[in-house]
Amino acid sequence: MAVVTDGSTIESVVTAGLASRLRLAIARLHRQLRQQSGTGLTLSQQSALATIEMHGPISLSEVAAIEQVAPPTVTKILGKLEEDGLVDRSVDPLDGRVTLVSCSREGRRRLEESRSRRAAWLAVRLAELAPDELERLLAATDVLEVLARPEEPR
Repeated sequence: MAVVTDGSTIESVVTAGLASRLRLAIARLHRQLRQQSGTGLTLSQQSALATIEMHGPISLSEVAAIEQVAPPTVTKILGKLEEDGLVDRSVDPLDGRVTLVSCSREGRRRLEESRSRRAAWLAVRLAELAPDELERLLAATDVLEVLARPEEPR
């Protein structure tokens, strides 16, 4: 194993450099994709709505846990989503003290429209790539999907 002057291995220096480049490229691409959403929602509102669509009907505390935000923040976000007709509230049939939220028809429509807009934008950008770049990206996508999987609990 080759050693750099500061005692690091070449492999660790290369890995750190790759990590930095990959993080920056993913962050920039993510920002550009967010700008294409066209929902009129904040990032927090859109994320909460997608969580509700995926897991709903769901309690406010469950939304807060998944979104990793404080309950008062979720209450504010959900208030705006409800005001816009994007979520519906109901009483938990197992515990009448708990409020459940689910994605309304309009909420699902808005999310689908946003996903379609972002996919179309990305398809245009992909069409700008050379065939060999597309092949490399296809191969790298498998690895990115592995990296994106949730970590196993330790």
